[in-house]
Amino acid sequence: VTQPNCSVATGTITITAPLGAGLSYSIDGIIYTNTTGIFNNVAAGNYNVTVRNAAGCTSAAAPVTINTPATAPAAPTVNVTQPTCAVATGTITVTAPLGAGLTYSIDGTNFQASTIFNNVAPGNYTITVQNAAGCSSAATPVTINTQPSTPAAPTVNVTQPNCSVATGTITITAPVGAGLTYSIDGITYTNTTGVCTTVAAGNYSVTVRNTDGCTSNATPVTINAQPAAPATPAATVTVQPDCVVATGTITVTAPLGPGLTFSIDDVNYTNTRGVFTNVTAGNYNVTVRNAAGCISSATTVT
Repeated sequence: VTQPNCSVATGTITITAPLGAGLSYSIDGIIYTNTTGIFNNVAAGNYNVTVRNAAGCTSAAAPVTINTPATAPAAPTVNVTQPTCAVATGTITVTAPLGAGLTYSIDGTNFQASTIFNNVAPGNYTITVQNAAGCSSAATPVTINTQPSTPAAPTVNVTQPNCSVATGTITITAPVGAGLTYSIDGITYTNTTGVCTTVAAGNYSVTVRNTDGCTSNATPVTINAQPAAPATPAATVTVQPDCVVATGTITVTAPLGPGLTFSIDDVNYTNTRGVFTNVTAGNYNVTVRNAAGCISSATTVT
């Protein structure tokens, strides 16, 4: 007897003896038209196999049972966890059918008892279930996506505070493009231009996030404190014109030091000593400029 299997729903009964001329065979005790002894496409059930010779004599019956064909499991239902910005592989979890004797495969060849497939590389897969009879379900196709890409660490230009502006500007020059958002604190990603203005003095971590939610490595940026202007100079007229000398001398006594330059017209800052000689009669505004280019308030001298 060849029993039904997962792909063939019927069985075959083959009589191996007796064989010979004039013999005919039956599996129901009625029809004796079979002379080969082979009965194909036999449905599940119980049969009595007999042999009849040319004289019309019939053998005792040999009982045979054709089993009910095994049923393949239903096509599996699955949950898929796709790769993320941090994890390059996916997970496939079979949620149904479940039960004893079932095994699972994502390639139709290798079967495992666990319903969970971890560390699945990007690609296309066919998920099948096989029962203890060796019958495999129809396949459920699953695609594991390619891991979403992470933007490169940003390149930035920094405009530092100056003597008249207390805040700085951070401008991201790369990467730029549709769908990118930017942050200088790693929390707020509402900036789509890449330009952050009125940034207070401090240390910042500049990052870029794409539409997949992947965030770049940080580029550190420091906004300097606003440079301070020198103090209002202390200046005196050390020499006034007299009957003999028509000009005077203005001397700055404070602040003094490296990097400071002085002016009595708020235009020319070539004087590094703070002493102005041969000054003609008039009113003058004495100012000091430091290395950062910041200019003090003026002291008026006549």
